[in-house]
Amino acid sequence: MCNLSQGIREDAQVEFILNMHKKGYTFEQMADVAERSVEEIKAIIEKREPVLA
Repeated sequence: MCNLSQGIREDAQVEFILNMHKKGYTFEQMADVAERSVEEIKAIIEKREPVLA
């Protein structure tokens, strides 16, 4: 897979994870569906969620 298509796939999966988070899925559920670890899911959400001041 070329770097561009890999980056697009990664971006799509991150958006999917963030949408699941907004809908109230647990970290374990998101990890299972995305085939990632719970730690990876938490890191994605922490990195991408806007910080409220």
